[in-house]
Amino acid sequence: MTLPNRPGSYWRLSALSVGIALLAAFVLLAGQRWQSGRALMLDDLSVQAALIGANASAALAFNDEMAGAEILADVKHSPVVIEAALYRPNGSRLTGYLRADGLSKFGNWAPTPGHVYSTREVRLASPIAIEGRIVGSIALRATLAPIYDDLARFLAGFAIIALVAAAIAHLAGRGLRLRMLNAEQELERLALYDPLTGLANRRAFEQTLDQAAARHRRDGKASALLYMDVDGFKKVNDLRGHQEGDRVLKAIGERLHRGLRSADVLARLGGDEFGAMLVGADSPDDAARVAGNLIKNVAEPFETSGHMAYLGLSVGIAMIPSDGDTAERLLHNADLAMYHAKQSGRGNSQFFSDRIDSAVRLRLDIESDLRTAL
Repeated sequence: MTLPNRPGSYWRLSALSVGIALLAAFVLLAGQRWQSGRALMLDDLSVQAALIGANASAALAFNDEMAGAEILADVKHSPVVIEAALYRPNGSRLTGYLRADGLSKFGNWAPTPGHVYSTREVRLASPIAIEGRIVGSIALRATLAPIYDDLARFLAGFAIIALVAAAIAHLAGRGLRLRMLNAEQELERLALYDPLTGLANRRAFEQTLDQAAARHRRDGKASALLYMDVDGFKKVNDLRGHQEGDRVLKAIGERLHRGLRSADVLARLGGDEFGAMLVGADSPDDAARVAGNLIKNVAEPFETSGHMAYLGLSVGIAMIPSDGDTAERLLHNADLAMYHAKQSGRGNSQFFSDRIDSAVRLRLDIESDLRTAL
């Protein structure tokens, strides 16, 4: 029976949650960095515009194009300014500067005070005044490429940090994941397997029977259910103690397992009762033959504390799905057949039949009537 990898699903879900959280954090941080980068660039451009305006006021006042060009030449030292221009009060252009790799977008544009952003650049226009009188304006156009470069470096650094953190978390959590997986598998094993014999327990066996019954109803095939009870086991517990009794139960489980095929399913149903599903045993003769072999195997003596214990096996057989279409019904009918085997002298096998069911019901009715009469 395959155990579900629940811890693996848990860690995948956790990793996905952490990844989404990191992505959201990166988007927020990147947006904040983008906004702050643009604000800083705008502040720098405003300072440059103010300095240029202070130096170019006289050139504008005297309409000195050569002086204006000399003042704008200082802009070439700026790594972000692509274009600069001085404008007269009527909006006509006095002079301008254009970086060698740029393409002019100003022309005779009459700038309106303020700034305008696009995806690739920012434009800033600022008035120039002398003693409160507007003598012209300065316009600057700057590229946003440095901000994109900064975001790229930020992304690379964030990715490196995230990868290193993920690697550290993976290494640190690897042992914890293994322990959780082992604990989960141990819980699953305790839920589906008998801790003493290592065989499937009643719960797991019932699930297997239900699946087999449903499958055989569809495909028309059949299997057999053996319900086995150990004869004389109580004496071993009473005379040799429970520890020896547990050793004998483990040995019985091993002998029963050796008498079955690898495809068959063996389970300890509780106490000294075992169940076996003979997969594909659609012939009652096959089921009876296997039951006979198991009875012989268990009849061999067991050594307990230097003494030999002789036990037997009573087997009830129910065919799947003809004797029941659910695990509960199949186990009930096979148990009735096993009880009939004990009544017939122990150490034998009996098939379930309507006659056995009727006899048991009649016995129960008579017992109930007698108790009522008394």
